[in-house]
Amino acid sequence: MHNPTKTLLSTLITAVIAGGSLSILPGYAADQVLGAESSTIQMSGRYAIHVASLLKQSDAEKVITELPFKNHEAYITKTLVKGTTWYRVRVGFFPTANDAQTVANSIRSSHPELWITKVANSEKLAALTEVKRLSTPLPIKAGERLIEQESVENPLTATDPSTTKPLAQTNNTERTTSSTPPIPSKRITVIASSNSPQTNSESNDPLDKIMMQAEQSMIAQEYDRAIQLYTKILREPENLHSRQALEFTGVARERKGQQAQAKVAWDTYLEKYPEGADALRVRQRITAMITASETPATRTTRAARKEPSRWDVYGGISQFYRRDEFSTETEDFKTTSVNRDALSNDLYLTGRYRGDEYDIRTRFSGGYEEDFLDSNESETRISTMYIDLQDKQATNTLRLGRQSNSSGGVLGRFDGFVVGRSLNEMIKLNLVTGFPVESSTYNEINTDRWFYGVNVDLGTFNDAWDYNLFIIEQRNEDILDRRAIGGEVRYFQPGRTLFTLLDYDISYNKLNTLFALGSWTNESDQTFNLSVDYRYSPVLMTTTAIQSQSVSTLSELLAKGITEDEARQYALDRTTRSFTTTLGMVQPITDDFQISGDLTVTKQGDSETSGGVEGFEGTDYEYSLFIQAIGNNLIKQGDLGIVGLRLTDATTSQRLGLTFNSRYPVTDKLRINPRFQTELRENTDDNTSQWYVRPSVRFEYRWHRKTRFEFEIGGEVSNRELTDDTSETNSYYINLGYRHDF
Repeated sequence: MHNPTKTLLSTLITAVIAGGSLSILPGYAADQVLGAESSTIQMSGRYAIHVASLLKQSDAEKVITELPFKNHEAYITKTLVKGTTWYRVRVGFFPTANDAQTVANSIRSSHPELWITKVANSEKLAALTEVKRLSTPLPIKAGERLIEQESVENPLTATDPSTTKPLAQTNNTERTTSSTPPIPSKRITVIASSNSPQTNSESNDPLDKIMMQAEQSMIAQEYDRAIQLYTKILREPENLHSRQALEFTGVARERKGQQAQAKVAWDTYLEKYPEGADALRVRQRITAMITASETPATRTTRAARKEPSRWDVYGGISQFYRRDEFSTETEDFKTTSVNRDALSNDLYLTGRYRGDEYDIRTRFSGGYEEDFLDSNESETRISTMYIDLQDKQATNTLRLGRQSNSSGGVLGRFDGFVVGRSLNEMIKLNLVTGFPVESSTYNEINTDRWFYGVNVDLGTFNDAWDYNLFIIEQRNEDILDRRAIGGEVRYFQPGRTLFTLLDYDISYNKLNTLFALGSWTNESDQTFNLSVDYRYSPVLMTTTAIQSQSVSTLSELLAKGITEDEARQYALDRTTRSFTTTLGMVQPITDDFQISGDLTVTKQGDSETSGGVEGFEGTDYEYSLFIQAIGNNLIKQGDLGIVGLRLTDATTSQRLGLTFNSRYPVTDKLRINPRFQTELRENTDDNTSQWYVRPSVRFEYRWHRKTRFEFEIGGEVSNRELTDDTSETNSYYINLGYRHDF
C-alpha cells in the first residue's frame, strides 16, 4: 500500500543528498513526481541550457520571465562559489545535446553567453519536483504552514502583505499564509543547492565547471583568467563547450583591447563552424569591432557600398632598438666591446578571403635589421610567407610558400607546398615537398637540398585517438641525405593527453628520434607530466659530414676525394646519441597559488674521431631539479609572482640557481615586469668557482588598445675565481620600441 509519509521523506532525502534543499517543498506534489520518476525523468533527459549566471535573484527571475519557452521548464539554481552567491538560470530537459542546442539557438541572439550542460539527476529531480508543485493549484487552508528556506525569498511567489499574517519566529522558520495566495504571471522555480561535494547540484563534468569559472571571470572583467579557462576547454577534443569557448576567447580578447587576437579567434571559429546562426553572430562581432574603431565619415562611406569586401586583412608592425655592451677585467687587463647595436623592423600580415567555393588565407612574417656596427651585417628576414587554399568542405587543401611543419617527417621550416585530400571523415592523404630553410635570413632559395614525402592522417577514433604515418626522402643534390619512416600518436581526453613520435632512418638503419610526452590531471587538479626524448643530435643526415671540414657543400667534400660511403660514416661520427627525460608535477594550493617541480635527467653520448676531426667525450648522467611557486593577485588584481630554485649536478660542475619573475599592473595602461636571476657554480673539472647576478626590468605602456610601447633594461655581473687570478665580467643591454596592431 502506498505510504504518503514515506514518499515525502524519500523526496526530501533525495533532494537534500543530491541537489540541496528546495526553496519551497510542499508535501502535496511529492507523490505524483516520484511516481513518474522512472518514465518522465528518463524520457526528458539530463541536458539543459545554461542561460546565465547572475549575482541577484531578481535579475535571474527577470531573465526567466522574458524567456519565450512554453514546452520547456526554466528554473534557477542557487549556489555559493568562493563566498559569492550565484543564481543560475537553466532550461530543461532534453534527451540529447543536439536537441538542447536546437532550442538554444532560438534565444542565442539575446543570450550569447549560454551553453549546453549535462546536469546531475538530483538537480533534475529537484527542479521537476518544484515545477510540479507550482503547477498544482491546490487550495491552502488558513493556518497551514509551508517549509521555506531562510536564505531564499521569492517576491514573485510571495503573498500579498495585506492578506498575510506576520512571520512566525520559530526554529523551523515557518510562515503563515492566507487562503488565497496570488498567482504570479509566470512561475519561478528556485532550487537552493548546497555546496558540499556530495550535494552540489551542478554537473560533475570538469568542463562544465571550467565554463562556470570562465563566465564568472567575464562578469568580474578578469579577462586574462577567462582566456586561460577558455583555452583549457579548447585544448580538449571537440565537446559541448568548444564553440562557446572559441567565440568567447575572442570576446575576452576584444574587451582587453587585443583586436588582432580577437579576430584570429573568430576567424578560426568561422573556419570550423562556417554555417548557421552562430556563425552569423560571430561575423557580426567582427564587423562591429572593425566599425567601432572607424570615424563616422568612414562608416558612412562603407555603408554606401553595395558589396562589402570579402577580404579581411590585419596584422601589425614593430620597431625595437637593441644595444648590448660587454666588459671583462682581470688584474692584468680590461676589455670593453659592443656586441650588438641594431634596429629591428618587423611586419606581420594575415589576409583572409571567403569565397563561395574556396577560402583563402595568406600570412607573412618578416623584417629587416639595420646593424649600426657593420652595415654589411644588416639583413632581411622572412620567417613565414605562404598562401592557404581550401574548399568549403575542407576536402582539398593546399599551402604554398615558406612555412613550418613538425609532423609528417618534416624537420621545421621549408620553402614548398603541402597538398591534402580527405578521402573520408577519418582519412586524409597529404603530399609534401620543398627545400629546407636553415635560416630566416633571406638571400635566395637554396635548391641544393630538397625533400618529398607522403603522410596520412587517421582519426579521430573513439573521440580520443589521432594518428599520422609518413615516409619521406631528402636529397642533397644527387646524394641521399635522409630516408625515413615513422609516425605520430596523439591522445586527448579531459585531464589526459599523450603524444608520441617515432622517426626511423631506413637508409642508415638507425632510430633517429623517439619522443613521448604525456600528462594527467586528477580530481584534485594535480597535474603530472612525463617526457622521454631519445634521439641523434643533430638529426642524422649525410649533410652533417661537412661539419669542421672547411667546405660549405657536400659536393665540395666529395670533390676532395671522399667517397659517398665515407661521407655517410663522417655523418654518423659527427652525431651523438642524446637522452633526456623529465618528470614534473603541478600542485594547486588555491585558485591563485600553485607549486610545481620537475626532475630532469640527461646524458650526451660520445662522438668519434674521423676525417681529421677530433671526437669528444660525452657526459655522465646529469640531474637537474627545479621547483617554483607561482602566485596571482598577490598584491593587486592581475599581478603575478614566480620564485624558482634550481639544483644541477652535471659532469663538470655543480650549480645552485635562484630566479624571480614578477608582473605588476601599476595602472590599466602601465605594467612593470622586474626579473632577477643568480647562480653559484662550482667547476669540478678545474676546481674554480663562479657566480653571476642578472637583474632586469621591463616596462610596458599601452597607449591605446592597438599600440603599446616597451622599454627593458638589464645586465649581468659575473665573478670567476681562477687558480691565480680573478675575472670579473659586466654587461648591460637596453631594448626600446613599440608594437602597433591594425
